[in-house]
Amino acid sequence: MTLQRLLGIDLPVIQAPMAGVQGAALAMAVCNAGGLGSLPCALLSRKAFARNSPRSLRELRARST
Repeated sequence: MTLQRLLGIDLPVIQAPMAGVQGAALAMAVCNAGGLGSLPCALLSRKAFARNSPRSLRELRARST
């Protein structure tokens, strides 16, 4: 089994989360390009993540379709 098939992605690219220097836009761009994007949430509390990240992902997804 390949990495792509295991993760359900087109490219064997995994973008590392970079807390403090990236937002959800980079993760979404990597996903849209066929890789596995990662959200930078190491510096966020659980409440902050739940409040901000899902909303920003939905907004980015809506703009990209």
